[in-house]
Amino acid sequence: MSVQMIIVPLLFSICIATLSLGCQVKQHIEGESFICVCNEEHCDSISTEPNSLDDHLTIFQTDKSSHRLAKSLIHVNDLITDSGEIADIHVLINATDRKQQIIGFGGAFTDATGININKLPDSLADKLIEDYFGPNGLQYTVCRVVIGGSDFSDRPYSYDDVENDFELKHFSLVNDDYQYKIKYIRKALNLTSDLKLFGSSWSPPTWLKTSGKFNGLGILKDEPGSIYWKTYANYLVKFLQAYEALGINFWGLTPENEPNVGLNPGWRWNALGFTGSMMRDFIKKDLGPALKAAGYDKEKLKMMIYDDNLSNLNYFINGIVNDPEAAQYVSGIAYHWYTRKYHEALSEAHYAHPEYFLLSTEACEGFRSTEAHLTLGNWTRAENIAADVIEGLNNWSNGWVDWNLVLDENGGPNWAGNWVDAFIFVNDSAPEYYKQPMFYAFGHFSKFLRPGSTRVGHSISAGMVDENVKITTFLSPSNDLIFTLLNRNQKSIKLSIAGFDEKPFLFTFEPRSITTIIKPLK
Repeated sequence: MSVQMIIVPLLFSICIATLSLGCQVKQHIEGESFICVCNEEHCDSISTEPNSLDDHLTIFQTDKSSHRLAKSLIHVNDLITDSGEIADIHVLINATDRKQQIIGFGGAFTDATGININKLPDSLADKLIEDYFGPNGLQYTVCRVVIGGSDFSDRPYSYDDVENDFELKHFSLVNDDYQYKIKYIRKALNLTSDLKLFGSSWSPPTWLKTSGKFNGLGILKDEPGSIYWKTYANYLVKFLQAYEALGINFWGLTPENEPNVGLNPGWRWNALGFTGSMMRDFIKKDLGPALKAAGYDKEKLKMMIYDDNLSNLNYFINGIVNDPEAAQYVSGIAYHWYTRKYHEALSEAHYAHPEYFLLSTEACEGFRSTEAHLTLGNWTRAENIAADVIEGLNNWSNGWVDWNLVLDENGGPNWAGNWVDAFIFVNDSAPEYYKQPMFYAFGHFSKFLRPGSTRVGHSISAGMVDENVKITTFLSPSNDLIFTLLNRNQKSIKLSIAGFDEKPFLFTFEPRSITTIIKPLK
């Protein structure tokens, strides 16, 4: 294990141990930072068990220049007490101010994910799954599963393309399920027995839609309560039952991925349109009763509404959660990150409807047509991920789920040409895969904010307000205080932190870095 000395300016020197098995660094001319290469001969692992001694702080650091979840220990006696020295920011943690609990963090099992993992030798494919789900990986606990096809498939398809099969006699899982999803879901479950899976559908069979095709503007034919709407509800139930028959149980369901885009005539890939009122009526007349009749009540299956961008969230959900007939089936609110702002909409939803949890269910970089879809070693994208997670958590989100677990070097495959970036991508010309800076940045949340962790209050008591600095604070189920900070500045910043120990202490956070500080509370 490689060991480095880092001198923390004006404070103390600490010994930082890098990854348990070090990163095999690959630089690229387009990258701000580096990626870590995994092949059959070498792949880094992450050993991040925090120290259990209550007189030490455990620190993990990921930065643009050199570190990936590097671990260090500091004895409380070595902390520099804030004796009036000027700090850039003064933070006060209130561990008695308890807020929401974490459900979990994870990514999505898509066809593209399985297609790419299948390119690897079996041993390396297993290592990749361990990187996401194993104890020396990101330890994912919540994952999305695409119901049928999405744009991240090699073609558009459904589970029943037989016209007017309202009894769904021809409903059947396809080879894509077995080879690209189920195969790897089972491997993940072997590593994480309490993995929470939720399903999301992009489009029903085309014969149920007004458009008669998978993409573009299209809604369900007829009206809520009709045979078309009930057939789609039963279609979703049959999916849950088909996976359950294979030993894979679902924790949650969203009725439709991004219902707003199915009202867009120019939408290029799989979609189904719903307004908020249409979704309300679908849930109370069709989907809710169908799920309940099949044994999927709220105790067994968490229905999450919306599953779209933050900008329209409250307008869409209010009619559903304010209707008792629909609301009785709903457990949570799902949202996506693509507007990159409006996090205050989450707080608005929480304060208006505190009985529903909030979960970020899709995010990816490289989605804009004006930017490179996939760039090697992009540190700014790692910062974007960390910033969005922190903003969501500080506005009552209970977790965050990434999009494709794995893509190829083009950001696909994607039948509609909607290529994007991913935390891991596979080399198409050699048996190896690469872990982007985003992978390690996200580990600061997925590894340390375990299910049941509780957000606690913190405030800026003095100093500057800096939009390049994001902070969130949590208490773990084992009573560890967890402080996570993103510093996007090109310079280091000095914080005075009160709440970890009897007295405030000074700590310097490196430029372009993500840092987690953990201390057991007495």
